[in-house]
Amino acid sequence: MNYLILWILGFGTLWAGLKLFDDEALLIVTLIVGAVLVLAGLISAPARLQIGVEVVLVVALFHVCMECIQRGERS
Repeated sequence: MNYLILWILGFGTLWAGLKLFDDEALLIVTLIVGAVLVLAGLISAPARLQIGVEVVLVVALFHVCMECIQRGERS
């Protein structure tokens, strides 16, 4: 269950960085820290959850790539 704590901290840090800070240095630091916490949560998650997240990310990336290909054909 440690991965849930790391995910909550990571996504909370990402949200706080995007909503609270206008200074670029603080924004970059909070986004890096949040990304590291989310990644640490994913690394410590069970294998089934890791595979599920990976499948979802691959499907989402495939959808984005197909949208880019379709837009390239129109021009």
